[in-house]
Amino acid sequence: MPIYHKVANVRSGFIALLSLLFFAINVFSNPIDLSSSGLEDPESTVDFSEMRILDTSIVTDQFSQFGVIFEPNLFYRTADHPDWASVSGPNLRTGEPEVNPFSIQFNEAHLSAAVVLIAQPPTPAIITAKLEGVDVESFETTISIDNPNQYFGFEDIIFDEIHVSYSGATRLRVDNVQLGESANLSPMKITKVIHEEDEDLKLVKVFWNSRPGRVYAVYVSEDLSEWMELDDNVQSEGEETTFIEEDLTDKEKLRFYMVEDITN
Repeated sequence: MPIYHKVANVRSGFIALLSLLFFAINVFSNPIDLSSSGLEDPESTVDFSEMRILDTSIVTDQFSQFGVIFEPNLFYRTADHPDWASVSGPNLRTGEPEVNPFSIQFNEAHLSAAVVLIAQPPTPAIITAKLEGVDVESFETTISIDNPNQYFGFEDIIFDEIHVSYSGATRLRVDNVQLGESANLSPMKITKVIHEEDEDLKLVKVFWNSRPGRVYAVYVSEDLSEWMELDDNVQSEGEETTFIEEDLTDKEKLRFYMVEDITN
């Protein structure tokens, strides 16, 4: 994953911002759990009839041109089966032995996505939305062939992967991956730097756009050449995170700050 830095300087109370890149996301999700139709108005739907593959073939990135990749893999099924009366046309299954867990990864981040999941016999499952490998939102559910409401997914967050894990001894099939609106991960800047001082206290507050679940390191420099680490364990506070450097002296007239995402 690339590293994004944010740099700002403070000179005798005057604040200037030097912009570099980062991303911000909405942290309020709307899980799609046991829905009869999934997304109200998907941008596209992958139903696996877009291209024909030999029955039981391993599927990873064959459908990447349509926006989806399967990790580590699933298996292609070409047609209906009498044991799966509610499944029509080509679909994917988790194979024998079962691939568990597995992920549906998108070519780009989306604001919403859903997928048909069917299991026989029913199984408890955990559905997780991820962004760049980091969990964004998750919910527990039951996947079953007998349930007419078979769509699972998320809305109103930014994510690029649906991760599925299940605990039952079952056979699981995947169909009709719905992709919603693409997310615009526009480059962001440091939101603000505030310099405060009175007779007894001098401090600087640095604010930046952040993502839930991330960890940051903050550095300081007086010349943009040599950097000193101030803190290597700043936990994300959500959409915006703040770091405060306190106990500054009058000698420290010029300060450059840099923030690095160091999440493992």
